[in-house]
Amino acid sequence: MATNDLVVSTETGGLGNRLKSWVSSMRLGGDARVHWAQTTNMPAAFDDLFVNQCAVDAVPAGATVYGSWRLAVLPQDEPYLPAGFATVGAGAHPIVRGLGKAWWSLTGERTDRYRFMVFPKQHSHRSTRADARHIDLEYERIPQHFRDVYGELFRRIVVRPEIAAAAADWAAANLDADVVGVQVRTWRDDARRHRKYHLPALTRLTRLLDDAGAGARFLVVSDSDDVAPMLADRYGSRRVLCYPRTTSRADSWLAPRGITEDLIDMLLLARTRRLLASYLSTFSEVAWWLGGTTARVSVF
Repeated sequence: MATNDLVVSTETGGLGNRLKSWVSSMRLGGDARVHWAQTTNMPAAFDDLFVNQCAVDAVPAGATVYGSWRLAVLPQDEPYLPAGFATVGAGAHPIVRGLGKAWWSLTGERTDRYRFMVFPKQHSHRSTRADARHIDLEYERIPQHFRDVYGELFRRIVVRPEIAAAAADWAAANLDADVVGVQVRTWRDDARRHRKYHLPALTRLTRLLDDAGAGARFLVVSDSDDVAPMLADRYGSRRVLCYPRTTSRADSWLAPRGITEDLIDMLLLARTRRLLASYLSTFSEVAWWLGGTTARVSVF
């Protein structure tokens, strides 16, 4: 149910954040528009990537602005989402959440409550609801009500035909139903987050890849050019697949072509049925939504 007819998404983060904000605007308004600012981390214009006729150069007077990366949860959704649902970025103190996860582990993991909480983490108070009614980054924990609602909205996103064709053609030649999608965010542009999130996650990623079996192949997507070669050294080049980009992954934010190839990587991830996803990465989260929310997910 729309809360206002004209709603404009103004999120200025990366590709995943912007797409989540866009579909939230669709949810909130019958006339959803996107103010897609070209910034230092987003050189591509909206029309470079999508054919939907909804981009605006400025926010129209009287429009409702939606500037968050979070998927909107409306009052009518709350019966489907209990207070305290979220395990990622919720309001509880990290110590409380850590104790909760420890108790869940010691008592045999009888529910999936903490499945995607790799370690306790709070997001900014600016975007966090005190009742922890968020669905962001919760993957298979998300109730079917939200999968139905937002799944339909994600299907309204229409990628430029040449981009969709590039992904489809390469997938037809290289992917099969057993290929595992692997999305590795190294936070190479943020030294603190690189140390805090990526380096500790490598051990869990290695364990997940080892457990996939000796014959498994991996579609590797990353913000770093070093990840695929590192994994190829460990698992063999035959088992590690990458889209043949013409731009550096580390510098994809410097030119529209780099963002285009990021979108191709996202569309390819969306085709996998098994997804290994970096903690806190909306890139893999949006790929899961674009794939119809059917992929089995492990977060590292």
